[in-house]
Amino acid sequence: MAEAELPHGITVRAGLGAQLSQALDAIEKALAAGLPVAIACERSLEGVLSAVGLGYLAHAPEGRVRLCPIDQCQPRLTEALVQMPDALQDDSTALAQRVYRGFRRKLAQGCGRSVNGDCRRCCPGHCMRKVVLACANDDPQMPEALHRYLRLGFSVGHDIESMHQDPRVAQVEQLERYVSNECEHTRQFVRFSHYADGSYGAVFRPQANTLPLCASYFSRRMGTERFYLADPVHGVSVLHEPGRGHVVMRLDPTLMAQLQQRELAADEHLMRTMWKRFYDGLELQGRGRLQRGYDLRTSWMPQRFWVGLTELDPRNDVQ
Repeated sequence: MAEAELPHGITVRAGLGAQLSQALDAIEKALAAGLPVAIACERSLEGVLSAVGLGYLAHAPEGRVRLCPIDQCQPRLTEALVQMPDALQDDSTALAQRVYRGFRRKLAQGCGRSVNGDCRRCCPGHCMRKVVLACANDDPQMPEALHRYLRLGFSVGHDIESMHQDPRVAQVEQLERYVSNECEHTRQFVRFSHYADGSYGAVFRPQANTLPLCASYFSRRMGTERFYLADPVHGVSVLHEPGRGHVVMRLDPTLMAQLQQRELAADEHLMRTMWKRFYDGLELQGRGRLQRGYDLRTSWMPQRFWVGLTELDPRNDVQ
């Protein structure tokens, strides 16, 4: 691949950290030996974008490199495996930002909403949001699907927005829709508890990494409260302080368990009981497990969330 064919913003190798440079050298050596390359990256926006950028810096043809999740990567026969460093390291994040900005500029070309060849901050389009949402999907095919989608976008520019029948676009849009629905479930089904120190907290287990995407929503709704949101499945937590905003952090299992073992406030059990009684009072009859309306209830309130819902916990019944 010629230097002129590389996407704008990621043609310079200078500035890479030691670990990224080692990974790049390994890719180049494998390609020079005629071997296809599998790049093992994290399932995150930073991980996928930095891996895509590394493939471009190595001048790797699209058919000679593929991306796979670092925890489920199985190299094929004769395929060289290269592992990406931690995506949150400064050099990896910087490379991911270069790819993100380059892709945004490429999609802005020919777009009627762009300004001076770049996306507006308040642009109502969802070109880049599609990439962000899809990268939060837990599907093991996600890294490679985004890789093919980004390669296509760098090639055709804004025309990718009308290529819904292309399998590469359709797969990413499917990943995006799933995460978008899971974000809505997160906003609907998170239930906070009041703790003895006056703060609030909730543990939620979505099937996508949605807490970083929904953190701003909860910060706006509970801007005057100190609270946390924890996702033990993805090891992510959102911490919010009034007046300071929120931060998204990775937590190890020990800290995650400590968050869940805090002492509840004296009025918490009363509030749970009151909410369950209110919910039971609004419930429509005929939606028991053996009745016709049960399927309607499960379709709107997936059973995998019932464990964390205050209104469906029998321990909160009025005694």
